[in-house]
Amino acid sequence: MPLSSNSLCANCQIKPPAYNRCIAAFSYQEPIDKIIVRLKSDPYAAEIKQLCALLAQRIFLSYPHTAPPQLVIPLPLHWRKMTQRGFNQSQIISSLLANYFSQQKTSTTTLIDPEIKIRNDLCYRISNSQPQHTLDKKQRAKTVRKGFATTPQAASILRGLSVAVVDDVVTTGATANAIAAALRNAGANKVDIWCLARTSWNNSPQ
Repeated sequence: MPLSSNSLCANCQIKPPAYNRCIAAFSYQEPIDKIIVRLKSDPYAAEIKQLCALLAQRIFLSYPHTAPPQLVIPLPLHWRKMTQRGFNQSQIISSLLANYFSQQKTSTTTLIDPEIKIRNDLCYRISNSQPQHTLDKKQRAKTVRKGFATTPQAASILRGLSVAVVDDVVTTGATANAIAAALRNAGANKVDIWCLARTSWNNSPQ
């Protein structure tokens, strides 16, 4: 959760999540929330490029002295939802981030690899649960606890790597925690979450 200091929030101190950190460009509030909702139905929303550019800047600043992720994994959709929607917004965000990274080849202010790889073939969603915004915090955690699995080749590719999972918005962190646990179980050393927006204390579902 966003805090005024670099300390861990109470929930993370009591029960640390499977992911190491969550990097977000914005707090999930107006007008960002409306733009993200529109992105879920319109993959060509003009604002998405600007939001991703600002997220890329935040990511650049977040790894001044520590090794950044070596692999990017867009949060996968269940195949039924993918069929209905026709696109994965997390894949679009990942591709735009990769473009911004590639434009920073001459930059000495970031450790981000300009040729960072995007892999959408290492993890998939098992369950097609009801929309997460209709559930409370406990229900979200229950529905996605075992919601992800890795493909057979994932173990050999992920072993020892630092990975970033890209999503549009993180609310309670249940989905982020579930996919991070699946990737860690497959051998990933670290999992960071990159998202356009993160809910704060005053607008996170309880």
